Amino acid sequence: MVHHIISRIFGLKWEVKNEELLKSKEPCVLVCNHQSALDISGMMYIWPLFHPCVPVLKRELLFTGPFGIFCWLAGCIFVDRFNSEKARDTLNMKVKELKEQKVKLWIFPEGTRNDRGTLLPFKKGAFHIATQAKIPIVPIVFSQYTDFYSIGKKIFDRGTITVTVLPWIKTEHLTSEDVPTLTDKVRSLMMSSLKQSADEILEAKSNGSVIAKKQNQ
Repeated sequence: MVHHIISRIFGLKWEVKNEELLKSKEPCVLVCNHQSALDISGMMYIWPLFHPCVPVLKRELLFTGPFGIFCWLAGCIFVDRFNSEKARDTLNMKVKELKEQKVKLWIFPEGTRNDRGTLLPFKKGAFHIATQAKIPIVPIVFSQYTDFYSIGKKIFDRGTITVTVLPWIKTEHLTSEDVPTLTDKVRSLMMSSLKQSADEILEAKSNGSVIAKKQNQ
């Protein structure tokens, strides 16, 4: 597949933690942090684990030539991130259909890219959908790319990305009033996971440096 070819060409390796959590056939809302265009390669890498799924993308991507046409033909949902009410209405129209067909929904709740090693405030659309449809939230966290990929620093080296799937968060007992608390809870869990991945990367680098030093002595 294309994403495998791209990963091999650029020397990218994907490691998935807790992939068994993605294999349920039940509908859910998958929420993931958003760092760069590499996120799409990561999404496609784990796609076979949770298909069928419909990604929710920002409306601007619809007008990006062949990529936008492909996404439209693939059934992606495009939302206006600058109009929260309109975006929510677009998603709500799909809720019943997705639930009945047991299709998963993939959303980047930050709404835009963020490569600062943290998470932007989450938009609440994904969480309104989950509570309205009474389907679980499944947080997914991609580890930071900054050590090997940065447009600003013009870096694109080989690297390993850890994809961590966090436990499902049920919403059957929640209402729209619980959405702010649910949003904060999920963001906090994802932030902790992102930090843990960063710490593990630093530890691995440190251990690698120690081993290399010993070998050179």
